[in-house]
Amino acid sequence: MHFTNLDDTPMFRHQLQCLEESAESLRLRSVKFYKGCRKYTEGLGEAYDGDIAFVSSLENFGGGHNDPHFVALGGPVMNKFTIALREISTFKELLRSRVEHMIDDRLLQIVNVDINEVKIPQIWNIFLLII
Repeated sequence: MHFTNLDDTPMFRHQLQCLEESAESLRLRSVKFYKGCRKYTEGLGEAYDGDIAFVSSLENFGGGHNDPHFVALGGPVMNKFTIALREISTFKELLRSRVEHMIDDRLLQIVNVDINEVKIPQIWNIFLLII
């Protein structure tokens, strides 16, 4: 974008200050959101690990299809339950990876790169040195 006539007026400086404050506000909100997303993904990872540990212990408790005690305790139903829990765990892990990829990585890009490129006063000071 080229400006043919750009004057350093109080209104222009005020506008620059408002833009910088707005960019800083966005950066702070993005950092908070990023931290919340990280906690959420960590929680999903821990939940996945807990689910898998529970399913494994349930399968070990069962002993197999030929075990009469396991069949008496409702073995076939427990097998269906463990299969369902494993599927739920798989979807939790998929959700965790998607949140991490789609939100966390992009927020980090916004916070570390995009917003830093919008530091108006630094650009304005360079512009004033050129004039």
